[in-house]
Amino acid sequence: MPALLLLSGPAAGLRREVTGEVILGRSPSCDIPLEDSKVSRRHARIAIEEGTARVSDLGSRNGTIVNGERIEAEAVLLPGDRVQVGDTTVLFEPPTRAALTEREDPGDLQNQPVEELLPAVGPEASLYGAGVALLSATSEAMVLRRAAEELARGVSADKAAALLGGTEGLLTAAVVGAEQVEVPRSLVRGALERKEASRKGGLLCAPLLASGGAPFGILYAERPEPFTADAQRVCAALGRLAGEAFAAVRARNETEAPQIALVGSSRQFRKTVEQIRRAAAVGDPVVLWGENGTGRLLKAQYIHSRSPRALGPFVVVDCRKPAVQVEEELFGRASAAGVPPSSSALLKADGGTLVLRQLEAIPRHTAERLARLLSRKVAPARAGGEEPVDLRVIATCHAQPGALVSRGELDPELARALQGVEVESIALKDMKPDVPMLFDAFAAKVARARRKEPPTLSPDAKRLLVEYAWPGNIEELRGVAERLALLYAGTEVPALKLPPEVQEGGVPEAAKTLAQMIHRLERDAISEALREARGKKIKAAAILGISRPTLDKKIEDYQLVVEKRRQ
Repeated sequence: MPALLLLSGPAAGLRREVTGEVILGRSPSCDIPLEDSKVSRRHARIAIEEGTARVSDLGSRNGTIVNGERIEAEAVLLPGDRVQVGDTTVLFEPPTRAALTEREDPGDLQNQPVEELLPAVGPEASLYGAGVALLSATSEAMVLRRAAEELARGVSADKAAALLGGTEGLLTAAVVGAEQVEVPRSLVRGALERKEASRKGGLLCAPLLASGGAPFGILYAERPEPFTADAQRVCAALGRLAGEAFAAVRARNETEAPQIALVGSSRQFRKTVEQIRRAAAVGDPVVLWGENGTGRLLKAQYIHSRSPRALGPFVVVDCRKPAVQVEEELFGRASAAGVPPSSSALLKADGGTLVLRQLEAIPRHTAERLARLLSRKVAPARAGGEEPVDLRVIATCHAQPGALVSRGELDPELARALQGVEVESIALKDMKPDVPMLFDAFAAKVARARRKEPPTLSPDAKRLLVEYAWPGNIEELRGVAERLALLYAGTEVPALKLPPEVQEGGVPEAAKTLAQMIHRLERDAISEALREARGKKIKAAAILGISRPTLDKKIEDYQLVVEKRRQ
């Protein structure tokens, strides 16, 4: 039935169903009493009359407001309308389609535990168990692995596999019971070309198939004893279930893969890129350490995108979040009334990469449990217990793991579980030659999004950008570039338009002497005069009221770049 939900005010959170009429006011005798000096004793009336909800002002001192407008006497309420009474905001809800009732159904009530009603043996039980396993899969790799496992269990096979590909060749996706399998081409052709489920003695094959499409792979099983017709039906059904589950997971995760590009040409940059390229080629854990803002997460994406796991999920857990939230993300959450269960990040990353961002912030008890799971290569299962996972871990932190352990900032067991490749993410102040190139890349991206030309830097502005220490590293440079691209698209940015901290070279205001402030003003004045004179020194000297030789000396003293431009 219709209801009122109080969003703000002294009774915020209260929900009151409207059966006839409801009076709001300051008087204790009102249906919804409000302790608010702005509310009259009997302020407003909300009632359902002939199936229509109406709100009336009862001659209140401050009036009744509906959706931001004060009503004169009465107004009709629609679902989602908001009524303002003093400091109280009331949301009008429509009738619900379902409600609890005390009414008892006629006849005998028969109760039985759900587990007793579910199939326990036979082909029906096999398909039920497989359906549950496939529906709870969180990645394409997990779907294929579980399909192979359920097929082996359902038909009592020694070997089973879920394979992607065509009749010209198969891509191994998941094999259980053996390191590899050899599938007769005749069975593959029947499954992929004619959508047939085939059996031949102890060999069994069916297509992986989703609605409205051609087969994209096969399910295969083998054993010494011949398979029965029932096993053939189970394999066919599993192939269809796995195909639908695979398509559903892909649809959920189907977003355009970001183009990961690292920009730079300095020696330090090239060294770092070579290190992470090597890291991408191996399966060991990777720790990216360095100052905040140096692009550690981007480097993690780069490693994932160039690794054999590139088609798998890329799951990021920020360890700086509240401890309860970090634990829930890493290990999952059980279901509760109205709240479905949540899969753990370890399960979501199966077949792909799990990134632990800001590793040093992970709570100690969480780190200990995570270390145990990683060492055993398992994850908490949604149904309870654990299940095997195949994932790679990349961690980011501000210092090397050994240093964090020695300072007590990282659990030793977790550090051991993450032993592998360590790569330092170099600070931007140590890659100064890359600053102009990075600026241009960030500014061009913003300009393209707005369909405008990117800004260009004057020689002095470029010099100041290179000389600045960039305490916020690449992220600080990105912010400056994006702001200037929004303000000065398609024009030249002079030094005077740069942020004050960049113009000052990062020197705090209190630390500057009078001479430093005078030098800064003089340098900026000369730079602006040269820009106005389009690089013509005689004209710039005239603007400044100084001689040409004096201007030449000051240009040399301040290391200004003079660029001559045509009108």
